[in-house]
Amino acid sequence: MKYYIYISDAKVDMLFPQVPHEIKKKVATEFKMDLKLLSASRKTETESEDNRIARLEAVVDFVREYGNLGTVDKPDQYVEDILPMSWGPYEDGLVYFGALTEQTTAGLGGSLKHVMGNNEGESMPFSHSATPALVKVLSKELKLQDQQHEHRSRYAESTRDEAKIAVELATEQMEGPLQTLDFLAKRLLYWEAIPPSERFPAQKCVLLATPLYVAMTD
Repeated sequence: MKYYIYISDAKVDMLFPQVPHEIKKKVATEFKMDLKLLSASRKTETESEDNRIARLEAVVDFVREYGNLGTVDKPDQYVEDILPMSWGPYEDGLVYFGALTEQTTAGLGGSLKHVMGNNEGESMPFSHSATPALVKVLSKELKLQDQQHEHRSRYAESTRDEAKIAVELATEQMEGPLQTLDFLAKRLLYWEAIPPSERFPAQKCVLLATPLYVAMTD
């Protein structure tokens, strides 16, 4: 049983047309839904919760079967994991989920409008001069700015470096309770750990991703 706290309808709507008929049929059967209703284009943002979750489950099944799926410590095009996380609202209408493993510092960023109900989490990401770079990257990936600024090829290397620092600070210095969360996310940026040396201590890998869903687990 999952209690969804975040569902990105925008990502679901983008991927749903690619889902094979057999997966849609299986999900419709599981949810006891009319296949035509499930397969129809989503017309409003207030459709039934069952239909919203059924479409998400169809996309998740599709990604698991046909996508390049990894974990936070071994990320691929998509990342699926269950981890203790802190989360809360960020700047410019974003929500941020942070997690730490022995190998990786991870951050998931999405649009606050996709948070279910009025739940906004109980943690606050750390505010730092590097955070505008993180907001900039997420905003572009989530299409929150003008389309003329949305080309990843134009990202300056300095912006990537600042985003890395922002993920590390936002995740490592978040205050608030940890919740065990289940998620599936699309990888945005990933930095391999730098091997330790006499001059520099061991460092973790850093991952920035944007979730299709985040849910609390039993």
